[in-house]
Amino acid sequence: MGILKPHRPSDYPSLLLYILDETHITITLLTALAILYTKDAHVVWFAIGALNSSLSAKLLKNLIRNPRPTSKTITTKTTIPKSSSSSFEKEKENKKNLKSSSSLKTYKIKNKKTYGMPSTHSTSLTFYFIYLIPFLINKNLNSNFQFFRNLLSILGISIYWLLGLWSRKKLGYHNLKQIFGGILFGSFLAFIWKFIYLKFPFIGLNIQNFINIVWNRIFG
Repeated sequence: MGILKPHRPSDYPSLLLYILDETHITITLLTALAILYTKDAHVVWFAIGALNSSLSAKLLKNLIRNPRPTSKTITTKTTIPKSSSSSFEKEKENKKNLKSSSSLKTYKIKNKKTYGMPSTHSTSLTFYFIYLIPFLINKNLNSNFQFFRNLLSILGISIYWLLGLWSRKKLGYHNLKQIFGGILFGSFLAFIWKFIYLKFPFIGLNIQNFINIVWNRIFG
C-alpha cells in the first residue's frame, strides 16, 4: 500500500515481512539523506536512475499485462505451553514428555490491482544492488576501518536485496518468473544508467553545478 493508505505491522505474519514490504519508503528516505549528506552529482544521478527503474517497471507491467498470482493465505504457528489441569498421577506420568498446543493465526494477503511482470520491487532493489556493489568493491580504501565499513555495507545491501526478493514470493505478490524478470530488468537499467553517466561527463558537471547553485541559494 502507499503512504496515504499504509499497512500496519499487524497485517503481516511477521515484522520482517512488514519492513520488507515497505521497502520503497525506507529506500527513498535513505537515498534522500544520502543526497543531502554528500551533495554529489553521481548520487543524484543514481537516485534519478532508481526512480526511473521503478517507473519503467510499472510501465512495462502495463505493456506485458501478466497477472499476479491469486491471493495467498499465510498461516503462522505460535507454540503455547499446555495447561496443567490433570491429576497428580497423570502429571507425573507425562512429566518427561510435556506436550505443547499450538495457536494458529491466518493472514489473508490482499491482491494488488496492478500486473505482475516484472516485479517493481525486484527491479528497484536489483538496480540498487547492481549499481552500488561494484562501486563499493572498487572503492579506494585507506584504512582498516574503511575496509570493514565497506565490507559491512556490501553484506548489508546483499542481504537486504535477497530478503526483498524472497518477500515478494512469500507474500504471494509475484511468482518466480516475475521476480526473475525484475532482476533482469533492474540489472539492465543499472548497467545502462551507469554507462551513460561515465560515457558523458558533462552530465555530472551540469548536475553538480545545479546542486551547488541550489545549495548556496538555500543555505549560502
